[in-house]
Amino acid sequence: MSAETKDMKIATYEQFGAVGDGATDDMPAIVACHEYANANMLPVKARDGAKYYIGGKNITAMIKTDTDFGDAEFIIDDRKLESVYTECFRVQPDGESYTATIPNLERGQKKVDFPHDGRVYVRVKSSERKIFIREGLNQNNGTDQTDCFVVDADGNILTDIDWDYAKISEARVKPANDRPITIRGGKFTTIANQWKSEYRYHSRGFTISRSNVTIEGVTHYVTGELDHGAPYAGFISISEAVDVTVRDCLLTPHFTYQTESKIPTKKVSMGSYDLSVNASIGVKLIGIRQTIDIMDSRYWGLMGSNFCKDMYLEGCVMSRFDAHQGVTNATIRGCTLGHMCLNLIGHGNFLIEDSQTFGNSLISLRPDYGSTFDGIVTIRNCAWKPRSQNMTVLYASNSGNHDFGYVCHMPRRVYIDGLKILDGDIGDESTRLYVLPDYDRSFSSGKPHAYVPTEYVRIRNVTTESGRKCELCAKPEEYPYIVFVDEG
Repeated sequence: MSAETKDMKIATYEQFGAVGDGATDDMPAIVACHEYANANMLPVKARDGAKYYIGGKNITAMIKTDTDFGDAEFIIDDRKLESVYTECFRVQPDGESYTATIPNLERGQKKVDFPHDGRVYVRVKSSERKIFIREGLNQNNGTDQTDCFVVDADGNILTDIDWDYAKISEARVKPANDRPITIRGGKFTTIANQWKSEYRYHSRGFTISRSNVTIEGVTHYVTGELDHGAPYAGFISISEAVDVTVRDCLLTPHFTYQTESKIPTKKVSMGSYDLSVNASIGVKLIGIRQTIDIMDSRYWGLMGSNFCKDMYLEGCVMSRFDAHQGVTNATIRGCTLGHMCLNLIGHGNFLIEDSQTFGNSLISLRPDYGSTFDGIVTIRNCAWKPRSQNMTVLYASNSGNHDFGYVCHMPRRVYIDGLKILDGDIGDESTRLYVLPDYDRSFSSGKPHAYVPTEYVRIRNVTTESGRKCELCAKPEEYPYIVFVDEG
């Protein structure tokens, strides 16, 4: 630390020895700067015009104060790393997490009693039950049943509880009333890793584990991708946080690599992300764009999520939205989704409106997790450009032979109000268009694992370029229990 740090009102990387010439490894200075800023409650400002090089050292800059990267550039070199799991920046909460005793929970429970101060984030797990037991090329043994939720100072649960817990094996609590901070600007370029193509997720970027954070105006490019490489967990990765907003950022999808699957002789594409959201609540993605054409299938979908609740997307243009291991309540408004479109499983209310999508289906309920959404799906004032002749607005598939760890549901209710289907160049007179697929009728055919059917479908203001009529499904006589209302 130089003498210039005395009595300063803002911390800069140069005050801690950064050079900013694009060649000198400035990461130690960046780490030291944020450490000092955190201790003294100072904002951090990068030097305009600087080019900071971040090498492969196993060190992370911890951020707890406002940070303005301005128009500075950051080169993140992932070719020689001491640890692939060391993020460059971690946005930390003010307080520490701790373990609480919560003996049990019920789905829909509204109050809980344990010692805490103010609003807190809680994540509970039960090791006695596995859920999301995946089927297919990436089959696995599932994950511990888990929920995340927000509790206010009086013990009121402000977020839906998805599962019943006769016994909770772990309950972690962390503050959700952190001081708001903003991280803005900066042009980041990752020189991609050259690891062999296998599941060894690299975490090199920002991990946000703090509540009340806004990230805005960040740009991220990727260069140096070869014909092989390991996947990325996310340049911006939000984990166990509440009320985080990512706004007006330009991000880059990663090239799709393949590796050996759980089924011998078969390859599987590895998911690789620039934006990921895990076990977080109230995350908003606004004005997110990507550098690669959203229809370029050589690149994986930009974002993925797991175990999230109350997500909101607005004005985003990207290759897909993916609720991988479930989302509870989500809204997509004014977005454009490309070749991987919209992949969904979860609970609650899902709404997409004023959006344009390009996919084999407008919504795909992921079959590797049982094509389950226990709730209501609403499509309002959208346009959909199908990519194949198998045109189904809502795709699902479940054989009834696999135990996913939960009872699988088709959406209980489906509402479509205003949908323009751009199918004028697809198929011929024999090509049909459906709301629902002929998903396996395991609930009535003696299969070991039930698939609970849809109860009600209502459509209105559905138009097609081709003039085709949008029908319920190919064999509606086999689904007499579905109330289908076509209001024209």
